Amino acid sequence: MKQVAQHFDQLFKEYHQQSFLFAKSFVHIDAAAEDITADSLLATWERMQVETLLSPKCFLLRVIKNKALDYLKHQRIHRQLIEPLDNCDERELQLRIDGLNELNEGRIFFKEIQKITAQTLEQMPTKTREVFELSRHQYISGKEIAQQMGISVKGVEYHITKALKVLTVNLKDYTVAS
Repeated sequence: MKQVAQHFDQLFKEYHQQSFLFAKSFVHIDAAAEDITADSLLATWERMQVETLLSPKCFLLRVIKNKALDYLKHQRIHRQLIEPLDNCDERELQLRIDGLNELNEGRIFFKEIQKITAQTLEQMPTKTREVFELSRHQYISGKEIAQQMGISVKGVEYHITKALKVLTVNLKDYTVAS
């Protein structure tokens, strides 16, 4: 039990301040940002008990984003029902909601995603890597790749599918689950 607590303490120490500032940038209220941060850290730690996260930070920021969005939507409903709100406050709140809805974690983690993608490609068999790079980086058609490499179009499709499966697994923490 003590070791489990230490893992949570480590997660808390490593990510609390950055998580708090991230949440506060959207909700603008310290107490709400602290609640969102604590709930998000706990949710991340609980997920880590069930599965291995390649990037706990990415998962954590996604949880914070969703909790901040829920908070802001609740605030909006509360204000519409309880408090008279002038147009300026309403527009500002809508801008924050829109900002969270448009937040793209991929941009935040672009360098990390590039690094993982490069490492993953480097570990693939040579032919699979070459086919994938010709297709996705040089935008060469499957037919042209088949002719260039002396393999069938089905072989090209096989290598691309194989590469995409491995990349999907290795980048699972950076993709939004449907």
